[in-house]
Amino acid sequence: MKIVWIGIVLLVSTVAVGVGCGPKEKYCYDEKLPCSKVQAAIDMDAAYEAPPPDADAEQTCISQSTGETIPCSG
Repeated sequence: MKIVWIGIVLLVSTVAVGVGCGPKEKYCYDEKLPCSKVQAAIDMDAAYEAPPPDADAEQTCISQSTGETIPCSG
């Protein structure tokens, strides 16, 4: 019976050490990097794909009389 208790204690202590000393963050196995770095790269790519609107860019309007696209005036 002592051998069974010793086995249970060793099993529980091994699991506790594994949980306590395990990885601190999720790991993305496809990219072989921590998920935080993979998400940062995805966010960086998204920022380059959708630049912020430029307030200084010239806007265009449609003329109501002719239907043509013309530059908007102040």
